[in-house]
Amino acid sequence: MDTAHKTVNEKKEYFDSPELLEAKVTQLADMIKQSNHFVCFTGAGISTSAGIADFRSGVNTVLKTGPGLWEKMAQKVGNQPKKHKVIMSRAVPTKSHMALVKLNQEGILKYLISQNIDGLHRRSGFNPNSLSELHGNTNLEKCLKCGKSYMRDYRVRKALDVHDHLTGRICDNQKCGGELVDTIVNFGENLPKKDMEQGFFNSKQADLHLVLGSSLRVTPAADMPLATAQNGNKLVVVNLQKTPLDSLCALRIYALIDDVMVLLMKKLGLEIPEFILQRTIVIKKTNQNTINVFSEDKDGCPYDIFKQIVLDQGKKQPFEIQVKAPYIFNITNPQFAIKLGFFEHYKEGPFRLDLNLQNLPLGQKTKYLIQFSPKLQKWISCEKIQ
Repeated sequence: MDTAHKTVNEKKEYFDSPELLEAKVTQLADMIKQSNHFVCFTGAGISTSAGIADFRSGVNTVLKTGPGLWEKMAQKVGNQPKKHKVIMSRAVPTKSHMALVKLNQEGILKYLISQNIDGLHRRSGFNPNSLSELHGNTNLEKCLKCGKSYMRDYRVRKALDVHDHLTGRICDNQKCGGELVDTIVNFGENLPKKDMEQGFFNSKQADLHLVLGSSLRVTPAADMPLATAQNGNKLVVVNLQKTPLDSLCALRIYALIDDVMVLLMKKLGLEIPEFILQRTIVIKKTNQNTINVFSEDKDGCPYDIFKQIVLDQGKKQPFEIQVKAPYIFNITNPQFAIKLGFFEHYKEGPFRLDLNLQNLPLGQKTKYLIQFSPKLQKWISCEKIQ
């Protein structure tokens, strides 16, 4: 479906002067301080500084990612290898992604609605319970039968046909066994019910709705910021190109998303946290000598993050290597270690976790939070959290 901008005016990018931008962001900071239910809505523009191209930027865009996908299709523009682009699974959440994490952690940002499928909001550490991913997540699949969700550290979509969503995997719930489908929403398909309901609910509750990097041309997603404005509350749009809702804005900002969010956080007196890759490692002793190793996301959703796991029970026994879930090991030495191997999207090397079988409660989960710094290129912490 061709949804590229058609006219020169639609493609034109606007920039506020430094002085005007300063004044506008000061005004936005004041709005946030006075707000009781602050909601944010993000489009592809928030991820361009992470190296992920948007959809509607023109051929002459200032963005390093180059023309948007629809623009390239419409203008028959080929790939531009000199442009700043990355593989989606290796993209690092931007300063704006991390600013939203901080605002949510501080209780300032009540809810986040996103049109993006890149998964950067969840990867950034944003609370999944305060997030609607309206168009799906490239790393998330769900069971057709029971609705159980599964996060993967890789792209789950395999189908070539646009409306075929089967991934070829099966639900691991023994009472179910239903087929799994990717969560990507294509044109003509319905938005996920829960995400849509929560998006509209929070938009109608919002006294301030901040739109970051969306053209606001795809409905019903764009109807959410519209609902806030129609209720007589404040709508703020940050986008280089003009949008259909500009006339309803209490404040309209023309600037790069990161420029706005970095300045905004300074005015709010908040530091933008560094992106740290967080992994929750779960060990469950299923009987006296057997353990199951797996991972979960922040909301308890199963998370497939391991490329392999190596069991080390000391010099007298050979290593046992497993490359596919479920990772179930028979333990003969109370003192043992598991060496966790990952997909290394951020060059995160293996992590060794030393364990004592006697300290693992039978039938219960023992959880460890391990953290990797892409900046420092090393694992920086390991904490037992349950």
